[in-house]
Amino acid sequence: MSDDFAGDSRPGSAAPSATVMMVVQLAAYAIFALACAAGWLWGISENVVTVLALAALLTFVVAWPLRSDTVARVVAAIVGVASIVAAALPADILGSSGECIIIPETSLQASSTGTCAADGALALLGTAISHWASTALVLLALLIIGGFLRQMLREQRTELVRSLSSFVLGGVTAVAAGAWVVTARVMRALHDADALNVSAPLFASSSSTWYALGGLLIVVAVMVALAIVSCRWWRELLLGSNSSVRAAWLGFVLMPVLIFGLAAFAYAFALVAMV
Repeated sequence: MSDDFAGDSRPGSAAPSATVMMVVQLAAYAIFALACAAGWLWGISENVVTVLALAALLTFVVAWPLRSDTVARVVAAIVGVASIVAAALPADILGSSGECIIIPETSLQASSTGTCAADGALALLGTAISHWASTALVLLALLIIGGFLRQMLREQRTELVRSLSSFVLGGVTAVAAGAWVVTARVMRALHDADALNVSAPLFASSSSTWYALGGLLIVVAVMVALAIVSCRWWRELLLGSNSSVRAAWLGFVLMPVLIFGLAAFAYAFALVAMV
């Protein structure tokens, strides 16, 4: 897969060292993670992460790190924006009002208004998660089908695997940007649900705490693995500027960060399942 990247070994081609690139990558991780954590801790809107995701997507498309391909860049921009928009749409637009049925007080399972409100918040969240997940699956399926069709329509199918993998990898990276937005929505919704339903906090039991910590370790392991792979690709390619993309290293740095959004989403989804 390393051949997919737009490397250039021309003398004098300037690019930061692997250490500098790693620092920039860690800073991007930290910005996204802090923005998501702010939603959980203080209820800050996911709009902040939406803006960050759009900025990262734009930077990735402009500083395209893969083999130069205008069509692939345009497709990545389209599917990326579609993924982010699907993740940011209000849940009531998606067909859920977040209402829940209040059980009559005469019932032994009577619920308080606060509990109902918390259930409603989680109902809205479930609608948002399912909508984005289904949208992302459709986008990924279209990417694969479109990539194969595009290759089949070429008169000369040279470097078929490289061209197809670059096309799909760029699209997957762009779609994953929306996962960060959904993660931020999950974090904020959990904050709202905890505030409304103080009798059942997320970490009410020791088992849920251990599950959450175990999931966090797995997510961190994925982040480390992506960082190691990035460094390896960099050492192999000596990635620098090429004739058409002068800042390809920046797109290369952002690619694992955007893809990591899928792991962050999986962790946030697991937290919702424990509520």
